Amino acid sequence: MQSEQNVTVIGDVHGCLPSLSQLLEKIPENSPLIFIGDLINRGPASLETLRLVYSMGKRATLILGNHEMHLLATAAGAGKPNRRDTIDEILAAPDAEELIDWIRHQYLLYDWKDYTFVHAAIDPAWSLKKARALACEVHEHLRSDHWKEYLQEMYGKDLWDNDLTGPARMRAILNGFTRIRFVDKKGIPDYKAKDSPGNTPKHLMPWFECSHRKTKNDNIVFGHWSTLGLVIQEHIIALDTGCVWGGALTAVMLPQRQVIQVKAPQYCDPFA
Repeated sequence: MQSEQNVTVIGDVHGCLPSLSQLLEKIPENSPLIFIGDLINRGPASLETLRLVYSMGKRATLILGNHEMHLLATAAGAGKPNRRDTIDEILAAPDAEELIDWIRHQYLLYDWKDYTFVHAAIDPAWSLKKARALACEVHEHLRSDHWKEYLQEMYGKDLWDNDLTGPARMRAILNGFTRIRFVDKKGIPDYKAKDSPGNTPKHLMPWFECSHRKTKNDNIVFGHWSTLGLVIQEHIIALDTGCVWGGALTAVMLPQRQVIQVKAPQYCDPFA
């Protein structure tokens, strides 16, 4: 993919297969695809959505989101069930092992030309070099034979510290890539606030607005934050436009930054 002249990055699909199918009709067939994470869960067709993207072979790259990690933890016997989950059909599928193995070999962080793709954020404390190293650390475990043991203690709100080891280190790395929205003035993540900017305590700011952020001169593309919506700045592109909640499914073709979008029905009630 690195040699390709362009790629198309697709926001959080959440198992909304009809919207994804409509969006794909608007994208050139020869364009490589990068899915920004949360391909599955919440929506009505997680299994078929996953199968479709898997069937694309080398054309598709998946960034691991919090919902992919939740699926892996559940497959490892360590998942914490949520009443909104729609991943049981994946786990019960005859090709579940094949699909899970494919997800395990996808990416927390992926680079293409001068763009870096992550699901939610890069912890403000990390340089891009540090983030790449930490992502590789997790990739090595996820792609190994002991991946199930590795994920047994995945859930927790651990904050990053260079001295962390074991499960706490793993949780802090995963949080730094798949969960951050807001941080305080020191760049410390707040995992409670999930609303849009302006509707949260004044001491909090979007992670990418933190003045201490070590990646502020790097081009970062992410999703995860549906209440933030589409944001295109010099070094930041945010792609989650709330498809599953009745917003839209958005893609951006790079490097020209062409926006491709389809409106979506409300697949899931955010207040249910």
